[in-house]
Amino acid sequence: MKTARSLGFVVFCIVVAAAIAVPALRAQRAMPAARDARTAAIQKIDARVMTEISRRRGDPRQHAPIRRDVRVDRHGRALVDVRAQVRPALERKLRALGGVVVSTSTAYESIVGWVPLLTLERLAADPAVRAIAPAAN
Repeated sequence: MKTARSLGFVVFCIVVAAAIAVPALRAQRAMPAARDARTAAIQKIDARVMTEISRRRGDPRQHAPIRRDVRVDRHGRALVDVRAQVRPALERKLRALGGVVVSTSTAYESIVGWVPLLTLERLAADPAVRAIAPAAN
């Protein structure tokens, strides 16, 4: 009788442990999927620029003391360095998104310009764009 109770208790403990562990393991497996869900375009944008985009969208988590690593003008445009092969089509796209080209360098594969913060993700989605970072002051 004692062995049957002991065995029943062991089985009960295993079922309880599984009920706790299985959802935890599923959640742990889902975390990388959430991280991978970030689009390739967002991954091209520097974290400082993404912080400014979030702040502009009104994300309540972005109300920390403001460090001005990204220059933003009164029209909501950020001064950014777009790393990509300099092509007329990409310059036209930047302008079509409301941006202003400040300078280009084919040698450094760079376009510096004022681009509306809320359109940077669309610019980053262009396959020619490798990275978008704050332009040097």
